[in-house]
Amino acid sequence: MNAITSLKSFILDRVEMIGAPFYTDAHRVSVPEDDPHDTLASGAAEDHDPADGQSFAIDYVDHAGNISHRRISVWAVQRNVEGVPILIAKCHERQAARAFRVDRITGVTDLDGAKREPLSRFFYETFGFIWPKDAEVVAPEEPEDQRWDRIRMVIRKAGIALLAALARADREIGAAEVEEMVFFCERACAAEEIDLTGTERERLAAWVARLRPTPESVESSLDTLFESGTEAIATLLKAGMRVINADGTLKEAEAEMLDAFCYALTGRHVR
Repeated sequence: MNAITSLKSFILDRVEMIGAPFYTDAHRVSVPEDDPHDTLASGAAEDHDPADGQSFAIDYVDHAGNISHRRISVWAVQRNVEGVPILIAKCHERQAARAFRVDRITGVTDLDGAKREPLSRFFYETFGFIWPKDAEVVAPEEPEDQRWDRIRMVIRKAGIALLAALARADREIGAAEVEEMVFFCERACAAEEIDLTGTERERLAAWVARLRPTPESVESSLDTLFESGTEAIATLLKAGMRVINADGTLKEAEAEMLDAFCYALTGRHVR
């Protein structure tokens, strides 16, 4: 097994360890015994806008009128022929892939129990689309929208999903880990001549804290990372070392493996 394959296995194993997210309002969770109308949307992954594993709970009414409240991790956004955005996600109650039309989502709650309102603002700030179409948020032609899209593109390419996978391997993510990931994002943006404002940094911190990578987002991030060259790989793995050490509970075996991967792939050590 070569170093690339080994690193993929190492990080994907950590994604499997994440498990279902802890939810403050778990008593509200309810899913119909059968939800056949919420099957995975058709279409190849490359036809989707990536969402990286943004995680939260939704109130949802499916095609048959079934009402549910469930935790989801969104890895992509697709649009149907009517132009309605569809969240392609892992449903943690079903432990399976599902697709959720945003016009059937009646409420969104962060996993700490905070209600996200209005929905139009949440969809825009989290995924970059405007729904409903006539919602009064920043119009897509405005510089703010273009800038946020660019920020997400830059940090996605840099490998933020991989750092989140390492941070969440113990099923929790603390303020120190979020801070390290935001710092990584700031440096990635600065390299592209994007200096984050205080507001953008706060928005990014909230986005990162909600990030819960899926195998799909991790696979995509790893493929992009390996295409980016040894410098990008070394930068990511060094950041990964800081992230897993941020909460003060560094596991020596994991640290040694990250160092070994970095040396095998770049000829450098991270320790």
